[in-house]
Amino acid sequence: MKKSFTLAEVLITLGIIGIVAAMTFPALLKHHRKTVIETSLKKFYTIMNQAILQSTIKNGETKYWEFPAENSPESTKVFWDRYFKDYVKILRLGVTDFNGQTRFTIYYQDGSVVRINWYGHDWYYCLGEKYHDDYDEFNGSKCFTFAFYPTYKENNDYVKSLYAGKGIEPYVSTIYKDEDGNSHNTTLADLYKTGRYAKIIQMNGWTIPKDYPVKY
Repeated sequence: MKKSFTLAEVLITLGIIGIVAAMTFPALLKHHRKTVIETSLKKFYTIMNQAILQSTIKNGETKYWEFPAENSPESTKVFWDRYFKDYVKILRLGVTDFNGQTRFTIYYQDGSVVRINWYGHDWYYCLGEKYHDDYDEFNGSKCFTFAFYPTYKENNDYVKSLYAGKGIEPYVSTIYKDEDGNSHNTTLADLYKTGRYAKIIQMNGWTIPKDYPVKY
């Protein structure tokens, strides 16, 4: 006589499976989101800086590059076309509103978007276009700030170590002022206070640290 499971045993087994799934699914979902953020940031950073290296072969060192003369989409597009167009595969270009101003916008093939501001220097990167409309809300979870200041002229060794002669790097305030107005070189604690999350992740080997303060 063949043995078989009773209906009660099957229901109990399914119930146990359901409980285990309910307990593990949030952790799996969080891990997936974490992986997406880490992979996207590292991919953007790698692609753009590889493009810069390729561009220097034709256009010379970045310290000789001509950044936009005007803080406008038109001027920024000229800058992009000259130094990046031939070295980065994108979906399309556009002009969008950002903080009440029109900005040159790049749409990547993976759905991510970057808007360029401040004469080609500040790059506002988001994992998706929809997040840019609420950049501050998604800062650290879906949106991150990068900077491109290869010709930084301030006479400060700390500043130069962050930007001068480099490509696109996670943005960080070069000098931090505490509540008493005293200035000092930015520390890791300052990065948390000022929301420079891309730099925090980069410093941790492009992985989100366990004490990361933003829910994702």
